Amino acid sequence: MNFPGVRGEVKLNEPMRGHTSFRIGGPADALVTPEDRDDLLTLLNVVRERNLPCLVLGGGTNLLVRDGGFRGVVISLKNMASIEVTREYRSLGGSFAVLRVDAGAPLPRLVTTATERGLTGLEFAAGIPGTVGGAICMNAGTALGEIGDTVETVTLFNASGELLLRHREEMGFGYRTANVPAGHIVLEAKLILRYGDAARTAEQVKQLLVQRKERQPWGLPNAGSVFKNPLDEAAGKLIEQAGLKGLTIGGAQVSDKHANFIVNTGNARAADVLALMDAVREKVLEQYKVRLEPEIKIVGED
Repeated sequence: MNFPGVRGEVKLNEPMRGHTSFRIGGPADALVTPEDRDDLLTLLNVVRERNLPCLVLGGGTNLLVRDGGFRGVVISLKNMASIEVTREYRSLGGSFAVLRVDAGAPLPRLVTTATERGLTGLEFAAGIPGTVGGAICMNAGTALGEIGDTVETVTLFNASGELLLRHREEMGFGYRTANVPAGHIVLEAKLILRYGDAARTAEQVKQLLVQRKERQPWGLPNAGSVFKNPLDEAAGKLIEQAGLKGLTIGGAQVSDKHANFIVNTGNARAADVLALMDAVREKVLEQYKVRLEPEIKIVGED
């Protein structure tokens, strides 16, 4: 498999376990890392001409790749990761800055950049892994806020390689969802953040990071929250009440620290994780008549 004109790195039959936070996943036919936006467009033209399946890889933090791998092209946007202030302005609500952020920028770096500049609005994202593009696609957030709350515009490539500009109200942000149609790729976002008390913001971010480390499994590979929270319920609470903390199948285990996390204890396969997810869903449905829906994205072949 070759990609004429593409300047970025191409790896064939690349194991995806090295590119996901779960440390799980069979090989992708090709993993391509474009050098820049023009190189991405060249790659997308090749993919479109050959009608190849493709998967855009952010930080690989909300992703489970099945053991058979991915038949197609995985596109990494890690070379497109700039963050810059493009505009500042004042209004009745205070002083604001507009940040232009590439899709491949790590979300933790964005939080750090904003905090160091004394900008507020992203504190909720402290400790959330992944990239900005992935955060936009799933409207990443917590009970304290969501990234969609900060968006001014989002720039996308459509399936034909055309640039599209979408304003916040066109993005359809909802609970862990956004209007990013199939075949579209998030390229960048512009976020509006307010200037505030820099020391207070830094302290809030610090405390939220401490809380995350106390409540969530750190040190074992995982993909974050496995299931979406049902309406007015916490998935982790239901799973814990069902007595499923510590439940293990193969190398996958329901975390004994936070029940909505599944951890890789060292040698888990995707099949182990999927079987464990099924067991959890069945038990919660049986006991509470609540059907849990996956929050993680599952791709590839068995």
